[in-house]
Amino acid sequence: MKVALFVDHIYSKICYIFLVLGIGFLCTTIYLYIKLPNVIPIHWGSSFKIDSWGRKETLFILPISLFLCLILSSKKFIHAHEINPFRIMAAELILLGVLTLLVIAMSYVYAIYFSLL
Repeated sequence: MKVALFVDHIYSKICYIFLVLGIGFLCTTIYLYIKLPNVIPIHWGSSFKIDSWGRKETLFILPISLFLCLILSSKKFIHAHEINPFRIMAAELILLGVLTLLVIAMSYVYAIYFSLL
């Protein structure tokens, strides 16, 4: 029960950190959109070699997906769909994991895009 209270206590603060990161990534996306050529790599295979190219508008998929995950991870949204405190804690932990993986992936992809400049 103490873990559930701890997660509940820091969950909003962590979501605000992800919101600030999302705003930073959105600013970075706008900068990259201006600087990158019209065709950019959009998919890397398992050996981290580029295997698909696309338009630079696809850059906006990453910050939009981060903001959608943040909306879905809001306490109001979770509490509207679940009342069991342990399931709420599990949902919060899973969503924090998804947000963390998304930020890591965005950092990797943006590092590659900055190397293209």
